[in-house]
Amino acid sequence: MHWKIDEENKVVDQITPNVERIFGYTPEDIITGNVPILSIIFEEDRDKFRAAMVQRIASQSPWESSYRIYAKNGDIRFIKSYTYLKQDNITSKISNFSFLFDQTEIKQEINMHISLEHQWATAIDSAREGVWDWDLEKNDVFFSKHWKSMLGYEEHELPNQLIEWRKRIHPLDVEKVNEVIEEHIRNDSVFFESEHRLRHSDGTYRWILDRGKAVKRDEYGVALRMIGTHVDITERKETEYQLQQRNKELEHLVDQVKELSITDPLTSLYNRRKMIDEIKKAQHQLEKNRQPFTIAILDLDYFKNINDQYGHTFGDIALQTFSNLLKRQIPSPNIVARWGGEEFMLLFHNKNGIETQRQLLSLQACCNDELLKYRMDSVKLSFSAGICEVTEHQSREVIIKNADQAMYLAKSLGRNQINLYKEGLPVV
Repeated sequence: MHWKIDEENKVVDQITPNVERIFGYTPEDIITGNVPILSIIFEEDRDKFRAAMVQRIASQSPWESSYRIYAKNGDIRFIKSYTYLKQDNITSKISNFSFLFDQTEIKQEINMHISLEHQWATAIDSAREGVWDWDLEKNDVFFSKHWKSMLGYEEHELPNQLIEWRKRIHPLDVEKVNEVIEEHIRNDSVFFESEHRLRHSDGTYRWILDRGKAVKRDEYGVALRMIGTHVDITERKETEYQLQQRNKELEHLVDQVKELSITDPLTSLYNRRKMIDEIKKAQHQLEKNRQPFTIAILDLDYFKNINDQYGHTFGDIALQTFSNLLKRQIPSPNIVARWGGEEFMLLFHNKNGIETQRQLLSLQACCNDELLKYRMDSVKLSFSAGICEVTEHQSREVIIKNADQAMYLAKSLGRNQINLYKEGLPVV
């Protein structure tokens, strides 16, 4: 744009056609004076523009101006102009040559960024979570005020340096945190999430839920900038720990109840219920894997005489003594149970009747004079036993009945006997 300037007028006598794209007015509108150039400058900027013009003309120096104008359609547009002066050698009149640049879109973008930054700052300041922003290219990091306060620091007390976070991670959590964050940096995860402990200013550790996501990556997918939040979950973790401890206690109690439900309270051997379950399992293994088993029923000889002569308290001691002998002599995985009264039942896995008989003969040999004493007197303990070998499917009732029949035959033969059930055995 070329201006002719005298004391009375500031007339534009030349302007490029593309002025219409900026102002909305045609060059003719401006040159003819129908639209005085100063009249379309925003009121708040007009006096400043005029004062700058007068000052620069007086000093005959070029100048730069930024101002707003009203376009023909009513829009406000941002203009930046560069002006230099030229004096006519004959008339001594001064003309201005101005180059106008439309900066409306740039201004709008700048304002948008300012607005976004303001919104971001407001959001960070009002958020209850701690916010972090990590520029991996420059290795710069920002920690919000709340991020620092979670660890007991005022905003000015903790520098915005990545090491301030890393050095506070609990030693037991460092490897796990590094693994998760490196995975996200490599783009192997959608987002970064970690629960770990950070050292507080008072020396204690706070549990932190750390979540973040890469908002910028390079052409290979490697993270260049990450933004995330910190949430203090210490109370939740403590509650979880207490619940875990309570659950462990409950599980222990449940196990104790289960154990009591299958244990004979006097002898601490398994009870009848447990033995029946074990026989069912053995039957299943027989059908599935053809694995035989044997059942033996043992009955203490003349036990009523012990109770009558020494009393029931000593009778209980006799039962406990014999039970302890069974525990020592009949190792796992064989099953030993108190069947009832002075009767005991033994289940031998993958053993035939003859092998079981040998095992019981060895047990009989342990029932010597030193096994049970009443004061200074030795009390003789012996047992009679019946064995049932199971090599094919039979009902549980039949198996128990056969072993019981063999045991009663052993007692009828004079006691302290071991008898193996055979088909056709006389019923006693």
